[in-house]
Amino acid sequence: MQKVVLITGASSGIGRETSYFLAKQDFIVYAGSRTPSKLDVSHANLYPINLDLTNYEKIKETIEMIHVKHSRLDIVINNAGYGLISSVEHANEEEMQKQFDINVFSIFRVCKAVIPYMKNKKEEAVIINIGSYFGKISFPLFAFYSASKFAVEGLTDALTYELKGLGIRVHSVLPGFTKSNFTHANLVENLNLQNMQSSYKEVLHTIPKLMSNIENGSDPIAVAQSILDTINNKDADNCVYVENESYKISPLKDALTDDEQMIYRFYKLELESMHVDKNELRIAMDAKEILLREYVNPPKIAYLASLCATNKTKLQHAFKEVYSTTIPEYVKKLRLEKANILLKEHSLTIGEVAKAVGYQHQGNFSKLFSQAYAISPKELLKQNC
Repeated sequence: MQKVVLITGASSGIGRETSYFLAKQDFIVYAGSRTPSKLDVSHANLYPINLDLTNYEKIKETIEMIHVKHSRLDIVINNAGYGLISSVEHANEEEMQKQFDINVFSIFRVCKAVIPYMKNKKEEAVIINIGSYFGKISFPLFAFYSASKFAVEGLTDALTYELKGLGIRVHSVLPGFTKSNFTHANLVENLNLQNMQSSYKEVLHTIPKLMSNIENGSDPIAVAQSILDTINNKDADNCVYVENESYKISPLKDALTDDEQMIYRFYKLELESMHVDKNELRIAMDAKEILLREYVNPPKIAYLASLCATNKTKLQHAFKEVYSTTIPEYVKKLRLEKANILLKEHSLTIGEVAKAVGYQHQGNFSKLFSQAYAISPKELLKQNC
């Protein structure tokens, strides 16, 4: 028997592609949005419907209609959402309320309405909440969007335990940067954004970089496939990363902060999103944590392996598999990143910086730095004077 799906935010981007994709996989798909006319109704099994996620009574009516017609509702995908770009200082009450009304409270409304129809059935039901990497790490001027996506992770965790004994699986699926019209249709700028130049100019420069990464992101079909895989896999993780998009997100840390704790959170996100052997992941993560502390005088690889409860060969393989680099290359990268920070502070000489990051010979350090950053330490110091 065909399974019945309700998906919200289905008129564009991830929602639309997932609706088409699941309909082609022989699911009966009710594609809810404020503008159902945008969907191609020629797709078999696809039923565009008008769905106002701010109106609980309308949501209940929609779900009851689906249940009356099919006597079942197997899968709900809470996909609707948008992003507010604003400083906390400048956001108004209406903007703050609306961000959470759509991104968070709509999920509560849908789940509240649908659970009575899904629980304690012969076949397991599935609720999938579309989260975001922004629900794991935040960025300046995205405080409200990021906070809403952190909330999605929280409510997903709670529902996972609440509904486990009632025959309902709950997951969050986290896309990375995904090609869609998100930057044009689903990002809303606070009207005072351009007037923030004087106070927030140091963080405004991150916006174009984020926009570029989104617009050049992965195909939304990858998200649709990940959703299908999650539906079909009874043992799927509670939090499912679509693919390792952290290689696009992690470099943004350089534009945001040199705070070690924040950088570690980027690294943690990077690790969590990788699809690799769990034991190799543990070994590589342990080694990386040690190297982050001791890159100036790193332990020899054999000793590092013993600290990670493995042998030299397994350590080197795990590190390369997880981070796509060797341990010596990674140590060099850490040293040069730290040197770059120290040079910009222009309180030390080049020789002092070289020794501070573990290089005894200034000439060798300068050569490596120039190769990495396409500028010599001497020229960098001049720029920052």
